Amino acid sequence: MFKKFLILVLVTMFLGTLMLTNGVAKEGPFVIGLSNFSLGNSWRVQMVEEARYAASAIYGDLVEELIVTEAEEDISKQISDIEDLIVREVDAILITAASPQALIPVVNKAMAAGIVVVDFDNLVYTDNVTAHVIVDQKEFGRVQADWLSEKIGGEGQIIAFNGMKGTAISAERFEGAKNVFDQYPGIEIVQEVHADWDYAKAKRAMEALLIAYPGIDGVWSQGGAMSEAVVEAYLERGKEPPPVTGEDGNGFLKIWAELRDGDYPEFDSIATSMPTWCSVEAMDVALKALTNQPFEHETYIPIPTITSDNLYEYVKPDLPNSYWCNSKLPEEVVKQIFER
Repeated sequence: MFKKFLILVLVTMFLGTLMLTNGVAKEGPFVIGLSNFSLGNSWRVQMVEEARYAASAIYGDLVEELIVTEAEEDISKQISDIEDLIVREVDAILITAASPQALIPVVNKAMAAGIVVVDFDNLVYTDNVTAHVIVDQKEFGRVQADWLSEKIGGEGQIIAFNGMKGTAISAERFEGAKNVFDQYPGIEIVQEVHADWDYAKAKRAMEALLIAYPGIDGVWSQGGAMSEAVVEAYLERGKEPPPVTGEDGNGFLKIWAELRDGDYPEFDSIATSMPTWCSVEAMDVALKALTNQPFEHETYIPIPTITSDNLYEYVKPDLPNSYWCNSKLPEEVVKQIFER
């Protein structure tokens, strides 16, 4: 009896060394799918380029092919894209989700097929994934809101610029900010705008809002391109911008530095960062799972904060406005990307 038990234990231990988190053992090199819900702004373009660079230059021995799909902000198309990746029998799927809920069934399908699934950026609200790569979006919004609340002395009228309606990132960033603003009875959010993290949409919205609310005390913006648009809307009317929160988009950092070095030395901001290389972190976790190396079910990426004290360490005057400054891409690769 003891012999049988010992054999069973040894067999179980042997099999255990071959098991991934989702119960499948494979040999590389691997085919990896990246399901992106949108290329609608420069952050998302750079995020995909970070993954492409990593697949070839960093993980070239492990990654045979990186298949990138783009859902054009259409949930149904993203579901179809992931189903296609399942049919193609990819080894892993990296997902940045258009909807935290709607993708759960297709993620379950991928996991049942023995595919490693790692979500990042915009998460799928399920524990049935190999791993999550997380930036604490509520903390992202909270840091910005803490700064703005203090900057305006805890009272005044503000405008809130959110990202894409329905996405987890936008909702969680605003939730984090709102939790702060709700602690200040004197702060009133007079308008909430969903500008999709897009410069043009934010610019049009701010131009209209300046007519309706000419005396705004501050602007909470969760996206760098939107922040850049807000500041430029003020400047084009010859008005000094109020405090505006931002992100690490180079266009916003450049205009922030120009204001401080020029006509408005008192202009101040804070910029939090959602690293464009979160896609690379997701790829790294997926490859660890595929090669049976240790990995965390939840990997948290810290949020760097840019202030006037370290602004000039991040801003890149010689690179385009669309560049995101918290990047791991070599500068020569960045220039190639943005010269296309």
